[in-house]
Amino acid sequence: MRMMIQIAIIALIMILMLSVSGCGPSGRDISDAQWLAMQQDLLREREAVGRQRDMLESDRREWDERERSEPVLAAAVTGAALLICCCLPLLLIPILSWSRDSERSSEIVAEFLIDDAVKQANRPLLEAKQSEASADRNRLPGKS
Repeated sequence: MRMMIQIAIIALIMILMLSVSGCGPSGRDISDAQWLAMQQDLLREREAVGRQRDMLESDRREWDERERSEPVLAAAVTGAALLICCCLPLLLIPILSWSRDSERSSEIVAEFLIDDAVKQANRPLLEAKQSEASADRNRLPGKS
């Protein structure tokens, strides 16, 4: 029982000390001007956080749009380049096989054939003239 009395006395002393010392200043100890200033500061901080959140959200949307549009654009460019590379031989074949001036080329071929025929026809005459010239050289008096 003595022990219980000592515990009761200690508890009573602690309760007395807490009631005398208090738990710090209460909300009533702060003046209305200070309370208003704290609320305004809190509102400004909330507005700043809201603006930063909005900026962050707009950046996220912008990056998300880039991630969606850039691969589509890259695929379109790649497809167009592949289509051009595949169609280029199909375009070059008709261009190269198309004769632009068929009359002029046939004239050149005809002229070449005529020149060749004239040379073939004149060849026996040239050979005869060359043999006569060599015979004349052999008959010249100055040669032994």
